Amino acid sequence: MSHPSLVTEDLTIRFGGHVAVNKVSCTFNPGELTVIVGPNGAGKTTYFNMISGQLPPSEGRVLKDGIDLTRMAPSARARHGVGRAFQLTNLFPKLTVLENIRLAVQAQEGAGRNFFTPVRRFTELTARAERYLEATRLEKVAHMTAAALPHGDQRKLEVALLMAMEPDIYMFDEPTAGMSLDHAPDVLDLIAEIKHDKSKTVLLVEHKMDVVRALADRIIVLHNGELIADGDPDEVMSSRIVREVYLGAAEETTA
Repeated sequence: MSHPSLVTEDLTIRFGGHVAVNKVSCTFNPGELTVIVGPNGAGKTTYFNMISGQLPPSEGRVLKDGIDLTRMAPSARARHGVGRAFQLTNLFPKLTVLENIRLAVQAQEGAGRNFFTPVRRFTELTARAERYLEATRLEKVAHMTAAALPHGDQRKLEVALLMAMEPDIYMFDEPTAGMSLDHAPDVLDLIAEIKHDKSKTVLLVEHKMDVVRALADRIIVLHNGELIADGDPDEVMSSRIVREVYLGAAEETTA
């Protein structure tokens, strides 16, 4: 049995007198895609932000492969293999798609600030970038600037940039939000392909139940900042407490 790749221990955050996430403890394993669900205001994105380093917890710890990441900046966590997609629209909107990916490859090798790369090394970096370009089906727009891409292709570029950083932990926060019905399946297919690599751990915040059913190996449910369910997707979504949470949220929305 493999060891957990990521662990949160009693992860808690307070904003003034409000507890947004309260003592959430979870283990995440290689080869597993976990979807985090819950009604609006449940604390899903806040929990995500504490894992990836955007928010420091008030209490608790984040561990990756036994290493304590709790006080590390997002950039340091990225070097330890924690990758978060959809944080920024693009890294370099005025550069081409291929140039964006090549710079991500270069950064992964620890040479991100060295723009004056020898020709042979430049060729190697470009070849690697082209592999990610093909994997994300962006070959036809390789020489367009990132800013000129349609929204769906921008999302695919963000996946390509994340893949180029070669993380062990992939984090996606509502990856199809704002996407057309035509483009959404492309991004979901890419996430499904990442999931098939059993050395990778995938965390996904999502509210679309069709996406959850298609991708989830496991579901955890947050409500009012607390973990109320964790397990097999069918069992979790049919449990009484989860149904009550979602029905109550629906009633509040229509009231």
